[in-house]
Amino acid sequence: HYWEVGDTNIDLIEGQAEYTFYRASGDGTSSVTVGGTTGSSTYGVADVLEATYRQNRTETTQADSALTKTDRATYSGLANKLSKGTPSRYFVQRFIDKTTVTLYPTPDSTAASKDVHIYFVKRIQDIDATYTDATDVPYRFVPCMASGLAFYLAQKFAPQRVQELKLLYEDE
Repeated sequence: HYWEVGDTNIDLIEGQAEYTFYRASGDGTSSVTVGGTTGSSTYGVADVLEATYRQNRTETTQADSALTKTDRATYSGLANKLSKGTPSRYFVQRFIDKTTVTLYPTPDSTAASKDVHIYFVKRIQDIDATYTDATDVPYRFVPCMASGLAFYLAQKFAPQRVQELKLLYEDE
C-alpha cells in the first residue's frame, strides 16, 4: 500500500484559521500538538477526505455538521478570510513536508470550544530500522515514479520486455 486512512479531531482555537500537519516529527516543531489535534500529534496527513464540525464530542448529545471542501480558486476568491463564525468550509494545501487545513470562517469564541473531525489519507513512511526517514516526493507520485523507473531499467537491461511494460503502463 502507498497510503492508509486515518482520522483525528482538531481542537479549534478562536481566531486560528490554519492548522498544520507535518510529514514527520523532524519536519516541524510546535509547543502544542501538531495540527491542534486532541492527545498526541498527528503526522503524515497527505489529504483530507472529509471533515465535520463536531459539537459535544465526548457526550451522548454529539452532533456533526459536514464541512464543504473548497478548492484553491474558490478559497482565494473569498473576500474576508479572517471573518469569525462557525466554520462551514475547509481548504487543504499539500506541500512536501506538511499539509495545512484552513477553515472558513475562522472559529469564533463559540466555535473555539468545539472540534473539527477529519478523515485523512496518510502518506507512506520509510521502512528502515529507524523509521525516521520520510519520503521527499508527494505520495501520489510514488506509483508512477516506480512504473517509469521500471520502464527505463527494462530498456537497458531487458529490452525484450519493453513492449510488455509499455502495454501494462498504458492500461493503468
